[in-house]
Amino acid sequence: MTVFSLLESISALSFIAMTAYLTGRSRFIMRCTRYPFHMPSQLPLIILFSFLAITGSYSALPWGKPLITTRLIALLLSGIAGGPFTGFSVGIICSVYMLLTEMLATSSAVYIVLVGTFSGFVRLQFGFHQLTPLTGASIALVAELCQLTIYTLFLAEELLAAFIMKSAIPTMIVSIAGIWIFLFIVNWIEAEQDIYGARAAQLSLNIASRTLPYLRLGFNTYSATVTARIIYELTEVDAVSITGRYKRLAFIGQGAEHHKPGEPIISAAVKEAITNKVMKVINAPLDRGCPVLHCPLQAGVVVPLFTGSKVVGTIELARVNNKTVSELDIRIANGIANLLSVQIQLAEIDEQRKMREKAELKVLRAQINPHFLFNTINIIMSFCRTDPDKARSLLGSLATLMHRAYSNQEDFLPLQDELTAVTAYLEIARSRFGDRLDVAVHVEDAAINALVPVLSLQPLVENALNHGLFPKVGHCLLAIEASIEANLLIITVTDNGVGIPREIQDQIQAGNCDGIGLLNVHKRLTSLYGPENGITIASNPPFGTEIRLQIPVKYPVISNQKVSGAS
Repeated sequence: MTVFSLLESISALSFIAMTAYLTGRSRFIMRCTRYPFHMPSQLPLIILFSFLAITGSYSALPWGKPLITTRLIALLLSGIAGGPFTGFSVGIICSVYMLLTEMLATSSAVYIVLVGTFSGFVRLQFGFHQLTPLTGASIALVAELCQLTIYTLFLAEELLAAFIMKSAIPTMIVSIAGIWIFLFIVNWIEAEQDIYGARAAQLSLNIASRTLPYLRLGFNTYSATVTARIIYELTEVDAVSITGRYKRLAFIGQGAEHHKPGEPIISAAVKEAITNKVMKVINAPLDRGCPVLHCPLQAGVVVPLFTGSKVVGTIELARVNNKTVSELDIRIANGIANLLSVQIQLAEIDEQRKMREKAELKVLRAQINPHFLFNTINIIMSFCRTDPDKARSLLGSLATLMHRAYSNQEDFLPLQDELTAVTAYLEIARSRFGDRLDVAVHVEDAAINALVPVLSLQPLVENALNHGLFPKVGHCLLAIEASIEANLLIITVTDNGVGIPREIQDQIQAGNCDGIGLLNVHKRLTSLYGPENGITIASNPPFGTEIRLQIPVKYPVISNQKVSGAS
């Protein structure tokens, strides 16, 4: 091997190494190699490797006709990266070009097409990302030997010996080494990116687990400040900024003296990320748009935060050195933004659920059925002449219900207060049933002061009267019992009415029922105390129903001041 051929070899291998590095770093090209059997992926690969195959026939060094070519490397890689169609297409383009410009022999042109197609089938057998450098080098060796065989058939003996010594053997070495280098660099870059991805994922999960309790409270200045501090501690970046759509919510790190929370967004990069809904990498202070001339932050990455398709803010990881925004920084920022977006969306869903439950509770509070009110007033009017004391008593019960519906805004009440409202309701109900209704109430002393969510008992009684007992012909019984069992408050409402059909029971237990009374109680209890609590229904139509309410026991806290005042 002469000095010139050695320099050509080094030049060719350097070009292959540079191409491999750029290819491995290009997300677009690597995505095409992962999904090569679609035209949007095949076309870029055909263009890229056709260019490499054609330029591989020339030398960048300033002397004569090249002795070493990298054309075969590009042909093999086209099939390995893009499959048979890509390899075949690159082979056709390259062979046509060589036929037109270099007067290439027909046999060599056919061989070029076959090499590209053959490597495509190798791709089908092994896959691009599973092909080891050694396997690729072996394929290159086979391809070069086949090419040498063709030359042996068509070249004269005296020319063949010179060709083998001057060109064939160096080209074979370069092809084998070039394929090995290309696959080694691509695999190395992918392994490095996998490590980055794993580190970014682990870090993002750690941040998500620590920020979840705060972001579930809502996306505001407090939760953003705590989140920014956690991210700053775990990522070891120079600064972390979190913004809403129009102002900065939190800033931790270098430059905090002039990046104040509550200020409007002035960074062009942040505005661009919000407007275009894309990640923005900052490589120069000018891109940040900071008005302070001596701001230490030079580089960074800004990623928008989403709820659904709507941008609600951004997160920025910043560095003081404009050369230190690494691939890992970008992956970490992207991973954190994705997880924070999920947490913010969950917080919004949670808030919407609470608002919906509160709205339903307000409906329950205001739900004094017009027919019930009209009938009650008529009954009271009928008693005014015949039994004024009864009318007075019913007015008192109705006033109790009205007062409870419109004035009491507490979320939890002692069971005794809930029973007071239920007793008032039953007093009015008895006037409708007459002597047909008997009510039995038994509450253990330990249960009388236990806290229950407001309007958790009355809907159960209303359901028993309206849907169980009122349609029944004959004597009606209603029993209310409350007891403490294993730190659980157990309340049962039992009637001997017509019962609840099985499909309605299943709909209520599954949370899929048109009525809001029992369903609201069940949803609120399971939301407050978990799915193991709530109400259960045992009904045996037409012999009656038992509704069981189960929640953990809690008692009201009596302050020392109140106790001393009372004593």
